[in-house]
Amino acid sequence: VDGADSFDPGSFSGTACSKLLWVRCRSAVEMIKAADLLVHDGNVPFVLLDTTGLVRRDLSALPASAWWRLKQNVERTGGRLVVMASFPLVPCAALRLSLSAGLSLRDFDSPRDELLDRLQVQSEGLRRAT
Repeated sequence: VDGADSFDPGSFSGTACSKLLWVRCRSAVEMIKAADLLVHDGNVPFVLLDTTGLVRRDLSALPASAWWRLKQNVERTGGRLVVMASFPLVPCAALRLSLSAGLSLRDFDSPRDELLDRLQVQSEGLRRAT
C-alpha cells in the first residue's frame, strides 16, 4: 500500500513486480483504510505499508485503534503486515527494526547490491501480543 503514491515500478524488473498488488493512496487515512480492507479480506498474505512521503503530523493523527484493528485482523488471518516509517509509528508493533546505511549524495550512483551490503539492521524490541 503506497501511502503517498510514490512507488516507481519502472525501477524494478517485470519479474520483480509480477505478483505485486500496488494500491496507490494520497493520504494517511486512505492508506490505513486500504490496508484494513486488504488485511480483513485475508487473501493477501503479506501487506507492506509504505508511509514515506506522508506528513508526520497526518501519520501521528491516525488513531491507535486503527493500528490495533489491523494487528488483530492480521493475527486472525495469519498474514503479515510490515509498516515502513521514518519514526516509531505503530503503537502495537510486535517487532520494530531500524535500518541504516550511512549514505550520502556520493552514493547516488552506486550499484544497488553495494548499497544493500552496507545496510545495518537493529532490532528495537519485541513486544508480546496482548
